[in-house]
Amino acid sequence: MKSVKISLIVAIQNLRKWRTNYRIWILLILTMIFIQCYTKEISIQALIMEIKISPWLFPFLYTDRYIRILFMLPLLFLYCDAPFIDKNQIYILMRCRRKSWGIGQIIYIFMTSAIYFSFVSAMTVVLNIRNIDYMDDWGKVLGTLAFSSVPLVKGTAVTISTYILTYFTPAQAMFFTWLLSVLCGGILGLIIYACNVLSKTKGTGIAVAGFLIILSAATAGNEKAQWVSPVSWTTLNKLDVGKLTHYPTITYVLTAYTIMIIILSICIVKATEKKDLGVMIREV
Repeated sequence: MKSVKISLIVAIQNLRKWRTNYRIWILLILTMIFIQCYTKEISIQALIMEIKISPWLFPFLYTDRYIRILFMLPLLFLYCDAPFIDKNQIYILMRCRRKSWGIGQIIYIFMTSAIYFSFVSAMTVVLNIRNIDYMDDWGKVLGTLAFSSVPLVKGTAVTISTYILTYFTPAQAMFFTWLLSVLCGGILGLIIYACNVLSKTKGTGIAVAGFLIILSAATAGNEKAQWVSPVSWTTLNKLDVGKLTHYPTITYVLTAYTIMIIILSICIVKATEKKDLGVMIREV
């Protein structure tokens, strides 16, 4: 129980440093700009139709493969300084076991991913609040943009997937998109951390995680290739429901994510216990 408490303290201590980390604030501002750019056309169409839109925009935010890259890249900047060692962390590391410290860093990675995607989800509502009205279903605006071929769909940056509207309720789509995004973001963070520690450099992890993000765009048109592209699993239109496509199922995705998390976490804890982390200290 004590080791769990120590691990949580390590994770929370990393979060506290966000207040003075200008990189974090810049990323949040840029993310808000991205969201505004890619959702404003839907608000414009709602004004034209004189109908409020439903608040369920998040599941469609990065269904497009190129837009997905823009929303995944900030994770690389959030985790680029893994294993998150500075002068403050040295004092913490001296007062706790390396295993507890390593677990704390893993917890921090997933806390960061959860905060980031919760922020993204919330901003799709906040930035369009004037044109949003709560409703249990998808709403007429999203339905029209998804199923209509009339000119109003042109210029809308966010692609409203008919597949998601047909096979998922708003609650299901919001939950699974958030969950899969958080798991994927956490795995990218673990990959960056593990690669950086094992290679004793801060570029290897970024390169590997960046490759996986680019791979999701490169394999977007190939259903079978989606099975080996974990970043692609963050969007529900790339998952199979009822064996209607050759895309991976949600069960497969959750199982694969779990296995990757376990393997990467074990590697990180073992590496943290054995490696000389002194060479990874960044100047502050």
